[in-house]
Amino acid sequence: MPKSIFFNAQHSPIGALASFVLGCKGAKGGMGQCIGKPADQNVYIALECPDQPGNFDTLPFMTEIADAAQNFTQAGVDGQPKDHFPRTFPDSAITRDFQLTRDTWKAGDLTFSVISPVKSIPDPEVASAEELKDVLAPIVFVEFTVDNKLNRPRRSFFGMQSFEDTRQAPAIRHLEDDLYKGVGQGRKTAWVALDHLNEVRSASGFSLEQIFKPKNNTEENWKFGLGQCALLVFDTPPATKRTYTIALCWHTAGITTTGIDASFFYNRYFKDIQAVAKFAATEHQRLIKSWSVPDKLDIVAKSDSFSDDRKFQFVHAVHSYFGSTELLEWEDSKKPLWVVNEGEYLMINTCDLMLDHVFFESAFNPWTIRNNLDLFVSRYSYYDKVTKFGETQEYPGGLSFCHDMGMGNAFTPAGTSVYECVKLDDCFSFMTSEELLNWILTASIYVQKSGDKAWVEKNLKVFKECFESLCNRDGPDAALYTGLIGMESTKTNGGCEITTYDSLDPSLAQTRANVYIGGKCWASYVVLSKIFTDFGEKDLAEKAHQQAVRGAKTMTAALDPIQQSLPAIIGVNHPARIIPAVEGLIYPLVAGCPEALNPDGEFKDYLAVMKTHLNTVLAEGICLFPDGGWKLSSTSINSWLSKIYLNQYIARKILGRAPCAADAKADAAHVHWLTGKSKDGYWCWSDQMYDGIATGSLFYPRGVTSILWCYE
Repeated sequence: MPKSIFFNAQHSPIGALASFVLGCKGAKGGMGQCIGKPADQNVYIALECPDQPGNFDTLPFMTEIADAAQNFTQAGVDGQPKDHFPRTFPDSAITRDFQLTRDTWKAGDLTFSVISPVKSIPDPEVASAEELKDVLAPIVFVEFTVDNKLNRPRRSFFGMQSFEDTRQAPAIRHLEDDLYKGVGQGRKTAWVALDHLNEVRSASGFSLEQIFKPKNNTEENWKFGLGQCALLVFDTPPATKRTYTIALCWHTAGITTTGIDASFFYNRYFKDIQAVAKFAATEHQRLIKSWSVPDKLDIVAKSDSFSDDRKFQFVHAVHSYFGSTELLEWEDSKKPLWVVNEGEYLMINTCDLMLDHVFFESAFNPWTIRNNLDLFVSRYSYYDKVTKFGETQEYPGGLSFCHDMGMGNAFTPAGTSVYECVKLDDCFSFMTSEELLNWILTASIYVQKSGDKAWVEKNLKVFKECFESLCNRDGPDAALYTGLIGMESTKTNGGCEITTYDSLDPSLAQTRANVYIGGKCWASYVVLSKIFTDFGEKDLAEKAHQQAVRGAKTMTAALDPIQQSLPAIIGVNHPARIIPAVEGLIYPLVAGCPEALNPDGEFKDYLAVMKTHLNTVLAEGICLFPDGGWKLSSTSINSWLSKIYLNQYIARKILGRAPCAADAKADAAHVHWLTGKSKDGYWCWSDQMYDGIATGSLFYPRGVTSILWCYE
């Protein structure tokens, strides 16, 4: 478990690209929408001091903000001393219980719980409006509990304050209805109380001091509208324990994207933020009861048996995944458009993340996988030719797929991404072979998990084209096939293709002759052989099988008999050793080809080499950091947690690595990377760890590879 409880976590509605972030001290949380970071607002969670009426003890999620009154008066607001107002609960008085659907803070007589959904999304093309409305409501609930043991009323408050210039930010407004009472900022965010409304007031102003200090402490001034400080104020009767239910609401109306015209799907059911608040008010008891139990309990409940460190990482990753999700509706066809944004980068449906999300999405909502696969085929695919490295003669290539579909709700033109550039051999080059493999493997897993034979029949031509394209990237002479990638796409225009590990050195970033890509090639041929067999394409099935055999032999023969490990790049004098050489083993298992992983079966020599390699490299000085954390490449200090989780599962489930003390040490190190070394966990769950510090792929969804642990 984290050594400190003060780390940020995302609490998100599903498909709204929105989050309420809380956990780091200072103004490092709040309500954000369509941004790739925390909102950096003050979050006020406060209870009147038992020994100082009129003053408050707060949780430490705020910092002092310059007096915005100076924008109007030049001198600010007079006569409002700030000495020890409000006070902050000492760290020793605060506890936190961070779970999959509920994050609970306690301090003194105050309890603050955030409740967010972990639910399956029904297929919008067959589900009822009622089912979809429940899952897609852009709401997160808060339970704010005051245990007033005093013999007088006791005041508390919850609210937020933006650091935005009040002259540019949407104005604070007060929302009142028979069913709720609260405040909002513009038309897009609001927080409203849903019960005990006779004990609730809304207040706004330049600052807490302006609202609560004696000079202005009158409700007639609580509707002051020039500031960005907005609160719900609760007055709990004497000797009463009261829980106030609050709904955090988001809403964006109309077309929200460019390139493809689309709006948030929830607009079908909620025309504005008041409609969201009203739904929360009428349905909160039922929804909170439902949300308190995650869907797919038969799977995720297994996390209760994890070690504390492993369970923490799983829970944290799921929270961050939902914060990046976005369910849109095409303006013209009214069809659903599923998006998982790439964390801080906000790239749309990155193809290499699609494959890593497939383990989670195939459990929760397989239709979202199909939705992405279809859009890659219809709009984000292209055809290329290939060349030998360093040469210009062109040979047949074939079908492949773009790295992404755009960024920041701006979809790119058909056949293009925001990422890929020509004449490069490192970050931002084309991932032509990698994305081809990713589509094949994602599609095969979708087919296995969904049983959607009609979709395969509809796309059998695509599978055939993918197979032809993959073979063409082996080389121009079939008699010399190795089962790996040996060619470069003309899309690079003289550069070199790269892999998803774009920010590492060539040990993982280079595509050609790379054993990480080699493992995925082997897996792709295995699963293609199954699909072709199942759908009556016996000749293609045999050809795919022979390519899998060639790839396995090539990889097996590459084992260094002295070092007892595989080189990162075959045929090149590169010193690196990489853990992801074994990564391809996962795909036959989840795509319905377990026979390929039989240690006494056809690929027994290949599997034995993978096991030998992994046992060799999992050592300090090779692929373990000094703290015990996993190092994906022996020659890079950049390691990615999502891929570590995936390869940990492979090590235990497929290669039979027995539990040991080193595993617990690694898990503890990975938790520390997320919460200790990385600026106190400001970026929530993050992926790229540079010597144990989060430096890239921040605020990221990819950590749901950890759901594989639930299948061990």
